[in-house]
Amino acid sequence: MLVVFAVVGLVAVVVIGLVAVGGTVGRLRGEPVRNVFEHDEALEFVAQALPAHLTAELSYDDVQRILRLHLDHLHAEGVARSGGDLRAVPGPQVLETEAAEQYVLARAALVDFFPRPEAVRAVIEAQLTYFEAIGAVAQVEPPDLDGDDPPLR
Repeated sequence: MLVVFAVVGLVAVVVIGLVAVGGTVGRLRGEPVRNVFEHDEALEFVAQALPAHLTAELSYDDVQRILRLHLDHLHAEGVARSGGDLRAVPGPQVLETEAAEQYVLARAALVDFFPRPEAVRAVIEAQLTYFEAIGAVAQVEPPDLDGDDPPLR
């Protein structure tokens, strides 16, 4: 009799586990694939992508500070997200590299960090290349503005 209870209990535990896992898999199936930003991987990628004259000028700590400030800019613009916060508006979002560069330079100056604009631009471009490599961003083709479209009303 004790063996029967043990077998029934084991079967119940297995069924409950399968139902729980199946429900989670079903819920996750409807969510978009997440591209996870790995900070250490990004830092290494960016440091290797920088030109030699900038690697001689910037330390790993400098590159890391610029990367974090750029991420702050992406969060401020609503592009980067953390955890489960999904954007309510579908479709591509366009960011200007110049605006990101100005944001990073302004925020860096607040903490007495003064990298050259050329260095900030190179780090941002390398970080965007990293985002493309992991599939987090993609280049968007500009609209065709040749004048053949009917006027908007």
